[in-house]
Amino acid sequence: MRPRLFRPGSGAGSTRRAGRESGRPLRGPGSIFVKGLRDSRRAILLAGLGLGLSAFSVGLSSAANTPTAELRLQAVSSMANTPAMSTLYGIPIGVEHLGGMIAWREDSFLMILMGLWSVVALSGALAGEAHAGSLEMLAGTPLSRRRIALEKVAVHVIGLFAAATMVGGLAWLAGVFYAQLPGDEISPVAALIHFWGTALVALVAGSVAFAVSPFLSRGAAAGAGLVALFGAYMVSCYADLVPLFGAIRNLSWFTWTARNQPLAGSWDLVSLVPVGLLIVAFLGMGVAGFERRDMGSAIPLPRLGLPGRRFLLGGPARQSFLETRAQALAWGIGLGIGLYLIAAGSSSLTDTVSSDSGAQKFVKDVFGDTDWTSPRGLLQLAWAWFGYLVMALVGTALVSGLASDERERRLDLLLSTPVSRSRWFAASGLGLYASLALLTLVLGIATSLGTTSAGMDAAEPFAGVWVGFLYGAALVGIALAVLGLGLVEYAPALPAALGIGFYFWDVVGSIFRLPPEVTSLSLTHHLGRPMAGAYDWPGMALLLALALGGLALGAWGLGRRDLSR
Repeated sequence: MRPRLFRPGSGAGSTRRAGRESGRPLRGPGSIFVKGLRDSRRAILLAGLGLGLSAFSVGLSSAANTPTAELRLQAVSSMANTPAMSTLYGIPIGVEHLGGMIAWREDSFLMILMGLWSVVALSGALAGEAHAGSLEMLAGTPLSRRRIALEKVAVHVIGLFAAATMVGGLAWLAGVFYAQLPGDEISPVAALIHFWGTALVALVAGSVAFAVSPFLSRGAAAGAGLVALFGAYMVSCYADLVPLFGAIRNLSWFTWTARNQPLAGSWDLVSLVPVGLLIVAFLGMGVAGFERRDMGSAIPLPRLGLPGRRFLLGGPARQSFLETRAQALAWGIGLGIGLYLIAAGSSSLTDTVSSDSGAQKFVKDVFGDTDWTSPRGLLQLAWAWFGYLVMALVGTALVSGLASDERERRLDLLLSTPVSRSRWFAASGLGLYASLALLTLVLGIATSLGTTSAGMDAAEPFAGVWVGFLYGAALVGIALAVLGLGLVEYAPALPAALGIGFYFWDVVGSIFRLPPEVTSLSLTHHLGRPMAGAYDWPGMALLLALALGGLALGAWGLGRRDLSR
């Protein structure tokens, strides 16, 4: 039997070489698109399940608290006719049915959260990798720049719509389990089309960030996307209260699609056409800019003289802070605009609804015992509704950058300096906390300016915002502990996962009147009501312990393990 001889050019390796030599893009598991989906599969699953459970819980609470059409209409009329609720909900359509209630209470919330996800993902799809140097390796392959950019965009778009599909599926299940009245049944087709439209509206802000990312840094691109997101949202919400916003109402894509609510039986799919065209235009600008500009180059913007080494931040801590401070400022400005408007109008808004017992009962059912009939209570309601979730998302964005150093094999180079692993990790974590503090400072200033313009004391809301800093630092500390112990794949998503989980647990606890022993499992249960002047000091100590203990555990773990390969 003659042995089989190996002939050059006959193996799989030669096939790959032939593909490279022919200049054709490689397909299969090594492609940018497939690798991107594989790397982000956990984040997609987390986002879909978390947002979907939120929609499911709304169906559950609507069935439990408003079992008749009359009660649903009464609850909606109590809240939808007040300026305060226009900042949280959209146009009430078909709210006597379960699908209408879910659409009314969830649309704005989901559009903002999905919009934040899109801004974070698309602002760093090119600019973040260019800054880190990993994009140059991709550009060295036969793949064209256009293909690289398009595959990066496709990863996020597919992931976003996959998450929206999960949300639609859970909303449909809410109709299956909790339909009590004729018309409460939810069509699976209507649910899918409804939340695909929600995802499309949310994608606009991310496409804005992507369009400017070839020209600006990642932080500046994220800032542009956040300003577009919150600006369009606030214009749509306050158009009837602020004359300037009323004049430019039709510039907001939230206004264009306000009546497209298939879940509520209102079909206006034509309104999605200009939204889709706007997205294609912005994404096209980003792809064209990436093709024509030098990789990694950015238009220099005026820089603020923020503290670095002078504020006890030197070495790795300073570097970590400088890399993330622009991103923190972008988040702070975007969320700060919303907090300013809420704070500035809090006195007049609460005067309108303080005598409405139906609205008070509805808020109590969802948010517990928060007294929103006072300006400080309204600020606390807004912070509990949205602020803590945003701090969790920011935590994920900050930890992702640190985790990418190890995941993309840059940590060996960073640790080649004469600094121990543990010290480098601890210092880098302190830099993340400094960026989180910068974000909180911006939010505190915005809230204080708003309360001052409303004739209220600014000190108490400014102090209350810093409880959000402790909460965000605690979530980041937990993620840093997981990262330092070697679970690099899971650490970045952990702050967002915990934030969404705690939020959902609070909502379920309020709906079912769960005992304190059960609801206290949520970390947000230990925050008090700082905007209203009520602090939970043992809870503050717990948050601080999680932040510092998680950082210390992560530093210890990195110093005693091998780097990921």
